[in-house]
Amino acid sequence: MAEMTPRLDEDSFDEFYRRRWRDAARWATALCGDRALGEELAQEAFVRVEPRFAALDNADGYLRTTVVNLTKASHRSTARRRWRERTTAQRDVPPAGDADRGLDPDLYAALSRLSHEQRTVLVLRYWADWDEPTIADSLGCERTTVRSHAKRGLDRLRLELEDLR
Repeated sequence: MAEMTPRLDEDSFDEFYRRRWRDAARWATALCGDRALGEELAQEAFVRVEPRFAALDNADGYLRTTVVNLTKASHRSTARRRWRERTTAQRDVPPAGDADRGLDPDLYAALSRLSHEQRTVLVLRYWADWDEPTIADSLGCERTTVRSHAKRGLDRLRLELEDLR
């Protein structure tokens, strides 16, 4: 995964968009469990970043937080959540993408059954390779909360995956 760092004199929003689109779409997809919705949320994140882009000291951080907040808001929507659960349960393979091809379908299904907070922390920590302070900042919580969600999420994943073996 590409590590998101503060921007250094980027020429334009278009360049920022080209460089960050893939990561933003993949993170949003992993956080919400649906490729089409993930891409829609990533696009919405860029729409929100664009008007503020020139004034932002850390456009990457703003994008990161926006992606997390949009996926959280999407998760709260009951209709979308029901649709996501239905389509995830019917799907045999994880969403398409370069890094997703090797993802075990059982692991993907188990991730989709975690709470949104646990799934968010695990995806950002282990898949996107974010550190605890960055995750805590993006989620608006303490580092201890991030560690708690990570531990509980990993414990639940282990139990679910053991039941499948």
